[in-house]
Amino acid sequence: MTDDNEDMITTEELNKVLKHAKNRKSCGLDNLPMELWKFGGNELKMHTLELFIKIIDKNQMPQEWETGMAIYIKKEQKANVKITEELLYCLQPTNYLQT
Repeated sequence: MTDDNEDMITTEELNKVLKHAKNRKSCGLDNLPMELWKFGGNELKMHTLELFIKIIDKNQMPQEWETGMAIYIKKEQKANVKITEELLYCLQPTNYLQT
């Protein structure tokens, strides 16, 4: 375990990241929306914070977070022009996005 407290994530830092995370976006591979992490309450935030601290201490992320799924989504560039473009998105667990 790390003795250096300046490397640890604080509750305030976690709250700041969650505050700026976008709502109503696609769920990751874990099928959990970002709103769950934002509005899940203090107990969930404390468990999340403990998880992140363990990741820092061990210097290793959970293996599941290393997996993503690439998907193509066709999107129109402009409403008045019928040109479409394929965009590549990579879905990953939502907790991965917070680290």
